[in-house]
Amino acid sequence: MLRHVTSPDGVSIACELSGEGMPLVLVHGAGSARWSFELVRPELESGFTVIAIDRRGRGDSTDGQGYEVEREYEDVAAVVRDAGEGALLVGHSYGGLIAAGAAQLLDELPRLVLYEPPMGGVLAGADLIDRWERLIREGERDLLLREFFRDVAGYGEDEIGELARSPVWERRKRVSPTLPRELRAELAFRLDRGALARITTPTLMLLGSESPDWARRSTDAYSEAIANAEVRILDGHGHGATTSGPGLVAAEIARFSPV
Repeated sequence: MLRHVTSPDGVSIACELSGEGMPLVLVHGAGSARWSFELVRPELESGFTVIAIDRRGRGDSTDGQGYEVEREYEDVAAVVRDAGEGALLVGHSYGGLIAAGAAQLLDELPRLVLYEPPMGGVLAGADLIDRWERLIREGERDLLLREFFRDVAGYGEDEIGELARSPVWERRKRVSPTLPRELRAELAFRLDRGALARITTPTLMLLGSESPDWARRSTDAYSEAIANAEVRILDGHGHGATTSGPGLVAAEIARFSPV
């Protein structure tokens, strides 16, 4: 079932609902949409009402004028409030950065799960973002994605080749124009450790044993700043365990849930 939640600035956020039980909001990363959780969702639907969102500017959501990451915090906070009492919040990668920001806007949040949220200034430099914007203008989205997965997500060539042969590759190409604005926002972002310290929600940090260095450094930074945080290692997986190990990701979320 698809429903929409209106953000404070009027953007309509599409939410795909499935399953039954405690509400669980899933926030995807850069260069993707709600379908990035397609393999994880079935593993959660027996115990949760899973709410996978399309972040603004892609899928069935609308977009705003200009881009500010703070508006995305408000989007996710609005979805969590709409989901009802006791909703859990899960964010992957750039979606984890947004979920952490949304948590600061919510009065009550029983659990927060952050899978390798970037801490700011760690994903891509200005020159590389400029190059990727040029590739988009030139219609070279395939090359852009290959470089993004290699240089940011830390995928090997075999993994990228497998991903490029999958049906989701065309979907990623369609949403790729949203990448530069988010990467520029992450480049300018600086972790506010004081604000994170005010998060009292029990927080689970997920980190792949094979993930790139920026993911390890960022996970350490968040876990040190959030008082009630624990880190769990996804052994044998990297930044993309939502695809390579969906059962493991789902099991960690279910283990951490309050019931």
